[in-house]
Amino acid sequence: MFTEEALRQAAGYSYARHVGTRRGAQDLVYRMFAIAALEHYCEAFPENAPALEWLLEPRRHTLLSELGRLGNPSSGGDGELRWSSKDVTLLIEAALEIADLHPPTKEGVAILRERRRLMRGGFRKRQTSTGHVDSAPKPQM
Repeated sequence: MFTEEALRQAAGYSYARHVGTRRGAQDLVYRMFAIAALEHYCEAFPENAPALEWLLEPRRHTLLSELGRLGNPSSGGDGELRWSSKDVTLLIEAALEIADLHPPTKEGVAILRERRRLMRGGFRKRQTSTGHVDSAPKPQM
C-alpha cells in the first residue's frame, strides 16, 4: 500500500492533476514507478530501448499501470517508494514481452494480470467479515 504522501507525489508527476479515487491515485503511483523503472533500464541498456519505445511513446497508460503493479512497489512513512530488485526484474521482463507482442490494451492487461497472479502464488488471501484471513477458493482442475 501507499502512504498519502506517495499518492500526492504521483499526482504531481502525472498529466492528471486531480484524481477522485484512491484506486486512481494508486494507478498513478504504479504508472510512475513503471515509467521510472523502464526509463532507467533504457539508459542502462540502450540496445533494448527501441523495443520498449512502444510502451513509452506514446505512453500506454493502462499497460504501464499494470506493469507497475507487477513491480510491487510500496511506500514508507516518508512517502518514498520501496521495491525489490526481483520485482523490478519481473517488471522489465514483462515489459519486454508485452512490447514484443504489441497486444491490444485489453489483451495486454489480461496477460499482465495473469502473470501477476501466477507470480504471487495464485489467489490472494481475503479478509472475511469476522476479521480472520481466509484463502479464496482455488479453481478445480
